Amino acid sequence: MKRNILFIAFLLLTTGHLWASEHEEQTTQPLETESFGILLEEKTTFSEEKSHNLYLGINSNVFIRNAEYFLPYTKGYTAFGFYLDPTLAYHINGKSSVSAGVHLMGIAGHDGMRDVQPIFRIEYQPKEWITIVGGSLYGNLNHKLYEPMYDFDRYFYAFDEKGLQILTDTKFWDADLWCNWETFIEPGDDFQERFTFGWVNRFFAIGDKNGSDAFELSVPLHLLATHRGGQFTSLQDTCIETLANAMIGLTNSLNTPDKIIKKSTLDLSLFGFKNNSNKEHIHTHFEKGWGVYPNLTLQTQAWKLQTGYWKAHQFVGPRGSYLFQSIAYFDEAFERADRNMITAKLFYEHRYEGLGVGVEAQAYHDLDEESTDFSFGVYLRFEDQFKLFKIKAKE
Repeated sequence: MKRNILFIAFLLLTTGHLWASEHEEQTTQPLETESFGILLEEKTTFSEEKSHNLYLGINSNVFIRNAEYFLPYTKGYTAFGFYLDPTLAYHINGKSSVSAGVHLMGIAGHDGMRDVQPIFRIEYQPKEWITIVGGSLYGNLNHKLYEPMYDFDRYFYAFDEKGLQILTDTKFWDADLWCNWETFIEPGDDFQERFTFGWVNRFFAIGDKNGSDAFELSVPLHLLATHRGGQFTSLQDTCIETLANAMIGLTNSLNTPDKIIKKSTLDLSLFGFKNNSNKEHIHTHFEKGWGVYPNLTLQTQAWKLQTGYWKAHQFVGPRGSYLFQSIAYFDEAFERADRNMITAKLFYEHRYEGLGVGVEAQAYHDLDEESTDFSFGVYLRFEDQFKLFKIKAKE
């Protein structure tokens, strides 16, 4: 089975590489350094020309994802699937829009649809550098959180986020501030309310986000907190719990657009964990912990290679990958306070006229267990927007 999957991945990768060679002029900029760009959702752009226009949006992805996880922290899976997000978007004016649609996700071998969620989003851009989003968020991997704080695999099982979001986009400061309300409760419900709060920042001290300077120096600052509680729940043993992660780093990038290696990035990140619950509500293995994650990224026009070293002590990430944590997902009694791990990741992506091809392979070698977990995925992505007609404004 593994050989068949690897053969399919190799065939698609080879085909994609040949196809990309024929249409190389369509790729104009290096890949996303912080995340896998082929999986990120395009954000709405505003202009007076779009005012009162109605658009049909198609956001879709067909994927193969295989995770071979044998370390004690989590378990692997294999999924052949797709998602389709058709939406209708109306631009109210040059600064705001409203869109509605549906998120459909199917997995081969699973009867019916795996997930069906409504999409509804109102966006307002009072200034060019700030956008307010209400309803369906630009969530998941779009937040660009690092993997110890946000699991890459959540793209497949926790795609939908709803709440409020404020996006900041300037040459020297990028920010994403959001609240994702995950569970709403009413009186008598036998479960708790849950929500996630996050704030992702990147400040540029030298150079800017456009990559126009040969050297860049930036400071990423990430905050993420999860909460569960509520006053209406009928649970007798109610745990009011707040878990928090923070990360601060230093990122050095060298831009060489005329070379094969377009961008080289050295990143040093420090992570923290804290259980901020009251003493009587602390039920995690550890009350606080830390992690350090230096890594190197090399990028060409279509490829990205990352390698890093993860060292942690009593680290817990409520939304992070369990491969980086000191606890296990399937065994509540398991704990390993100290972690030492080497990571290696390879990403490929190419876009052509709305269609994208992406391949990723990721490996995690635990130095203490002397064992390696790995995963890979192949993606065919289509995202585009089509103007339907202009709606006459009321006089």
